[in-house]
Amino acid sequence: MKNLCIVLCLLMSAFVQAQDYNNSIKIGGGYTHDFPGLNGYTVFGEASRYMSDQLKGALGFRASNLSGYPRTTQVREYTKSTGIDFTLYFIPFTSEIHELRIGAGYSFSFYNVRRSYPVITNHGTGTVTTWPVQDRKGRTSGVSVTGEYEYFLPETNFSAGLRASLFKAYDHVSFIGVFGAMRF
Repeated sequence: MKNLCIVLCLLMSAFVQAQDYNNSIKIGGGYTHDFPGLNGYTVFGEASRYMSDQLKGALGFRASNLSGYPRTTQVREYTKSTGIDFTLYFIPFTSEIHELRIGAGYSFSFYNVRRSYPVITNHGTGTVTTWPVQDRKGRTSGVSVTGEYEYFLPETNFSAGLRASLFKAYDHVSFIGVFGAMRF
């Protein structure tokens, strides 16, 4: 908890000190995959601010919905999560119309999951396999990694881009998707 307070204080002070640079708001979504075979979508929104020419700080919110039958066709497993992400982007390349960002941050996730694991019982001469349902709610946190490409539409404050990331939902999940952004 102490580390979280330090990260939040540094991020907020960087937002306050970066008065000379543009802010942006992003909204997007895309495909999400979770091991052992749950697939679905994630939608996200993010507010970001340049801290320097090569650093950008961001605060994001996301909602993920994944489902599938990874272990048995009898139980449809799922992960539903909402999260808050704090990210610091490094900008290795930028021009008038393109920008490439690599980010690292921390994710806080609030989840509902359904999992099913086999229970094998021996009854003398035979075995019986059952798949009991296990529903859980909880919260977790972990490191996130993001890569982005953004194309700035000429002579407007709008842009579009691609994002790939690995973040914490219940487990770490992979995401690839698109976004639209507005600078102000």
